[in-house]
Amino acid sequence: MCRYNKTLSSSSYRPAEGTRILTRCSSIAALLLGGTFFCTVSTGVHASPLDRDEATPQEILLAQRAIADSSAHQELAPPTVVDSKSPLTDEPSNVSSGRAFLYNLILPGTGHLYAGYKRGWAHLGVEGLTWVTYFYYHDRGTQKENQFEAFADDHWDYDKFISTCGCAGSPQDSIIRYFYVNNTQQYYEDIGKLEHYFVGWDDYSPQTTDSDNRRYYRGIRNDSNNFYKNARYAVVTAFVNRIVSAVDVLRLTKKEPSLNIGSDTTLHFKMRTKPFNSENAFGVRVVKKY
Repeated sequence: MCRYNKTLSSSSYRPAEGTRILTRCSSIAALLLGGTFFCTVSTGVHASPLDRDEATPQEILLAQRAIADSSAHQELAPPTVVDSKSPLTDEPSNVSSGRAFLYNLILPGTGHLYAGYKRGWAHLGVEGLTWVTYFYYHDRGTQKENQFEAFADDHWDYDKFISTCGCAGSPQDSIIRYFYVNNTQQYYEDIGKLEHYFVGWDDYSPQTTDSDNRRYYRGIRNDSNNFYKNARYAVVTAFVNRIVSAVDVLRLTKKEPSLNIGSDTTLHFKMRTKPFNSENAFGVRVVKKY
């Protein structure tokens, strides 16, 4: 009986050993869970395609330079200021300064309009005004000329001149008869201007050695001459307008004054004007390529 009891006592439980086994299992499970969580967090950080590694300083500088360049291209150009001296449009690349020069010599202002400059209208206006002035004064001068010639024919007589002076066949006689046939302008001038012919006027007075009709005649003739003089001034103005416009269009186009008149022939122009030169001169040179 004693042996039996001893065996039963040897099969009893050992709580301390079981506790150590549970503790070991819990540590292993904690390590596994911690590793799983670390892997999950690590893969989650790089899961987004927007995530990048930290940029280097060189990459930051390149990015800033690219942004600055793109901003510069987007800046608006400053507005263009157009004044009266600028062309109406951008000057075409095929504008010939020589052709513009010739156009202005023919009709002032057309060369400027051809080159695109609106000041050509001013030269055209001056040209039109000068010719209107010319025709007006020339017509008035012609009317006065016809008037004083008719008056001289009525009040100056050749026969009275010869009978009063008794100078038939003299040089004065020969000259006045020659002018009457070949140079009427000089004839009408001499009978009213030279004292030798005063006796031919119908109201000539020996006491005063003059004639009222002659003085009236001289007044009409002076009016005619003044009208003709104004007409000549208009012609001079037209000529000056041509020269000024031609030189001005050369200055504006700033090209060599030349004109192509064929596939291998070119006209070159050269002008010198005062006060930039000692004299006024204009030259034309023909260049032909062979």
